[in-house]
Amino acid sequence: MKTFFSTLLLSSFLLAGSAAAVEVGDIYYSDKTFSSSVQSGKKAIGVVYWVSTNKDFGYIVALEEAPSTMNVFNANVHCLEYYTEGTLAGDWKLPQRIELVRLGKHRVNNATVDNYAKINAVLAKVTKANGSKATALGNKNYVANSTYPYAVNPYSGAIGGGGGNAQSSGTKYSVRCVTAF
Repeated sequence: MKTFFSTLLLSSFLLAGSAAAVEVGDIYYSDKTFSSSVQSGKKAIGVVYWVSTNKDFGYIVALEEAPSTMNVFNANVHCLEYYTEGTLAGDWKLPQRIELVRLGKHRVNNATVDNYAKINAVLAKVTKANGSKATALGNKNYVANSTYPYAVNPYSGAIGGGGGNAQSSGTKYSVRCVTAF
């Protein structure tokens, strides 16, 4: 009985030790795997931009922006209909305000975290499934999904209110879809 439990414990340790922890800046592939560097033969579809303390949950940003600026209503629709190889429409979404803030410069325990620079450094190395280069995050306002639309600039970390979220709103924003793991 003691041998059985020792074997079970060792097997659990070995299996747990073989899984690599996901980190901010890791590349997410269409086969649902992650790596810290570009892997030939795999199709990149996103970059990890936030990971929980336990490393069991996080967010991934798409490799491309919406082709044009949009009001909040159209941005929501765009992200709900967005898909890549290995994902379906509905797997991606327009980020909530806190999810969007974590994509750029923000403060954690009085320390500045610069995910903007880290993510852009990775995006500069990644090629999308169609062969074109990934789109860098811009120094501009991206829209967050909320009752009152917020615009977040990941370069500066600035958060501002925007126009209405109605389909007829004339206020337009840059759009970047996200998904969770």
